[in-house]
Order: sequence, then C-alpha cells, then structure tokens
Amino acid sequence: MNIGFSPIFKKNALVPFLFFLTSCSFIDYQEKPLDINEVHQKNKQVNLNDSDFIAYLEENNFDKANIPFKSWGIDELLIAQKYFNPQLKTADLELKYIESNEKIASLRPLSSLGAKYERGDVGDPSDNFFKFDYTFTYETANKRLIRYELAFNETQLALLDKELIHWKLRGNLIESLTQYINNQNLIQILKNKIRLQQSIVFMVQKRLNFGLVSKIDLSREKIKFNSIKKELMKHQNLQLNITKNMATLVGFSLEQFNLLAIDIKKTKEKLTSSLTEYFANIDQTKMHSTALLNRIDLRQKLAHYAIAEANLKLEIAKQYPDMTFTPAYIYDFGYNVWGLGIQTLLKTPERNKAYINRATIFRELEASKVENFELEVNNQVEELSLSIQKNKEHELAVKQSLVSKNMLIKQLQERFNQGQINRMELEKEMFALLDIDLELNRANNASIQLGLLAEGVLQDQIFPTSIYYGP
Repeated sequence: MNIGFSPIFKKNALVPFLFFLTSCSFIDYQEKPLDINEVHQKNKQVNLNDSDFIAYLEENNFDKANIPFKSWGIDELLIAQKYFNPQLKTADLELKYIESNEKIASLRPLSSLGAKYERGDVGDPSDNFFKFDYTFTYETANKRLIRYELAFNETQLALLDKELIHWKLRGNLIESLTQYINNQNLIQILKNKIRLQQSIVFMVQKRLNFGLVSKIDLSREKIKFNSIKKELMKHQNLQLNITKNMATLVGFSLEQFNLLAIDIKKTKEKLTSSLTEYFANIDQTKMHSTALLNRIDLRQKLAHYAIAEANLKLEIAKQYPDMTFTPAYIYDFGYNVWGLGIQTLLKTPERNKAYINRATIFRELEASKVENFELEVNNQVEELSLSIQKNKEHELAVKQSLVSKNMLIKQLQERFNQGQINRMELEKEMFALLDIDLELNRANNASIQLGLLAEGVLQDQIFPTSIYYGP
C-alpha cells in the first residue's frame, strides 16, 4: 500500500494538535547568568541597616530597644546568623527542591492521545482510513500513595538536615564567641603582667645603676618581659582570626562585622548565669530523656528508617502489575470499529523476591543504625554527667584559691605599708599571683566549653535565646 498525505489529512491532523496545545501550558526558558563580580558586590553590601532585616527583627519580637544593634551580644549574633548566613539560605533551597518531589510523586502516569489517517490505492477495500486511540495506565496496590509517602518522608529528612545545619552553625558561633571572650581575658591578664614586669625591669635597672644587682639579673627580667610581649602578640593575632570566623558564621564581611563591638561583659554574664542555672537543675535521668527527645541526628536516623519502610511497601506493591488500557476508534468509510487493548508488564516471582529481600535488608540496616546510635547517645550522656560533676569540684577549688589570693594580696599590701617589704618584692608577688587569674579564666572557659559540649549531646538550648531552631 502506498501511503500519501492529502489536504484532508492535514485538516484532520490539526484537531489533536490543537487539543494538545490547549490542554497544556508551556513554560519558557529564562536565562539567568551568574556573575561572580555581582555576587562579590552583593556580599560586601550586606549590612545590619538593611530595611528587610529590621522588619525581620520586628516580626520576630526582637527587643525594640536594641534595634538597630548597638553592640554584638549572643542574641544579636544568633538572629543575624539566621537571617544572613548563606549556608542557611542554601539549606532552604535544598529543602524546596526536595519538597517538589512530593508533588511529582502524586502525579498519575502519563497518558497518550493519538490520531491516524491513511489513504490507499483504488484497488484496496477502502480509499481512506481514520483511527483515534487513547492510552492510559491504571496503577494497582496504591503505588501512587506509597510514592507520595516515600517523598514525604524524604522531605521530613530534609527538614531535619536543615535543622541540624542551623543547630551546628549556632554551636560554632557560640564556641567562637566564647573563644573570643576567653582570649580577651587572657590578653588583659597578659597586659597586667607586662605592666608589672615593666615596673620590675625599671626597678632592677635602678638597682644596677647603684651596683646592688648584676647585669645578669637585669637581663633575666628583660627576657621575661619580652617573652610576655610575644605571648600577648600571639593572642592579639589569634583574636583577629576568631573575629574573622565569627563574621563568616554570621554571614558578614570582616569590615562590616567590626563596625560593632562585642559586649564581652554582658555576654559573659549571660553565658555564665545560664550555665549555672541549667547544671543546678539537671540530673543524668533528665539528661538522657532530653537527649532522646531533642537529638536531631537521632530523628534523622528515624526518618531514614521511615524511608526504608516506605521503600519496602513500594517493592511489595510492585508485585501487582499495572494495567495499560488502549481504547481506540477506527472509521473505514462505512465501517465503525471500536477496540480496547490491555497491556501489562509481567514480573517473575524470583525478581519480586529479590527486590523485596533487598528492601527488607535495607529496613533492618536502618533499624540497626537507630539502635546503635541510641547506645552511643546513652554513653555520651553518662560521660557528660561525670564531666559536670568533676567540673563542679574544680570550680569550687578555683574559687577557694581566689579567696586565698585576695587574702594574700591584702596581707602583702599591709606589709608593704608597714615597710616590711619593698615595692619590687610586692610587685613580684603580685606578678606570681596573676597565675591564679589564669587558672580562674581556664576554669570559667572550661565550664562554658562543657556547656557547649552539653548542648551538642543534649541538643538543648543551655544558653537560651529567642531564636527558633525547628524546621
């Protein structure tokens, strides 16, 4: 048979084509080039006076007395991080991308519409032949609902991923803030040491002029003075690195971040009081239940298990074949023919069993991960409980040392006033007593670091803020 096309065919072919156009909406491609220079300028322009950020602060009931920010405190740092940090913005986009799978999973299988026109030779039974057909698939065993359940569980996992990113960024920022405070305290202690040591060097120099001491004594004191100066410079350089890390964690350039000073006194008092109050009202049983309730990574593993469960459901549902129906109408100049075709893909029992067995093992694997992680969390809580107890004992010992130091300073001052010791002896004693300040600073920093460790283990806000860390 010779196949040809006629004006009748072209006219009839327009019918399904127009139907296709009117039943579908087309989305045009829009080019969006990425210019790295524009990205750089955008990052440099990020600032606290942004009108959208001010509105965001008001919407989140931030203290109006502190809008705009006058200094950096823990609340200011954390709310700025939530708004400006680029990693959180990326996590939002990843969540939206994964959420889109829910809508895709709920879509029905594609259907098709077809039309056919043929013209034959005069010697054939018919000169013209028309055919219209429609094909659609009927899914059995609720496969579409199970696919949606699988996509929904993946979205829940993405929510937890975002929440964990936010929580880790929070912990990193607070840790950098505590490092800044600790380092600033060390800088102040070293400055006090330099002041005292410089005074000692001047007094030894005067004694050398009168022949009361040797040049070795002066050199020894100068070496000690230079050593302290080097130590001070090291901590000053370290402070710059810590500041840079904080700026990055907030989402600012270093230049913009340094426009505000960090309120060390207020922040330290808030951290210390929160820590003292929290540890005073916690025990191992409460910590364990808190960890099981709050741990985002534990909920992540439960979400993985839910995904494995849905995956097994889907493999079991795939045992039941889907049906593809093809109803058709044929017109052959006087003859009308209606037809119905049914097609299915047959799977062998061995194939079904292999896929179901793999999905079952996958579910058992995820369950095993949950059980193992619960044991790990339990051990972390027990270790944390012991660390808290030891820290309380250490803090008590340091406080007793501080009391003894203050009493000794008072006695030394009295002896100096009475002429029993000279100024150089007094200042050397005062210099040595600064080691107790260093010990106290280490103890305070160790307590705050223990608080950060506890936040990581319990994933509870020991250092409370008004920032929400949920999905």
